[in-house]
Amino acid sequence: MALCFTSIHSFALDVNTAFYSLDKDSNGTLSEAEAGEDAVLHENFAQIDKNEDGQLSFDEFKQFVK
Repeated sequence: MALCFTSIHSFALDVNTAFYSLDKDSNGTLSEAEAGEDAVLHENFAQIDKNEDGQLSFDEFKQFVK
C-alpha cells in the first residue's frame, strides 16, 4: 500500500513540476506559446483545451498527462 501511495505522490509532484516549469508568467495557466516548449503538448493543445479558452488549466494539463 505504501508503494502505491508513493507512486501516486511522485506522479503528482512530477505533474506539478512540469506544469509550473512551463508556466513562465506564473498565471496558473499555460498559453499556446508556453505549451510550445513541449512538442507533444503543443501538438495536442486544442484537444487538451477542453473549455476552449485558449489556455490550459492545471486540471486540463493533469488529465492529458494521465
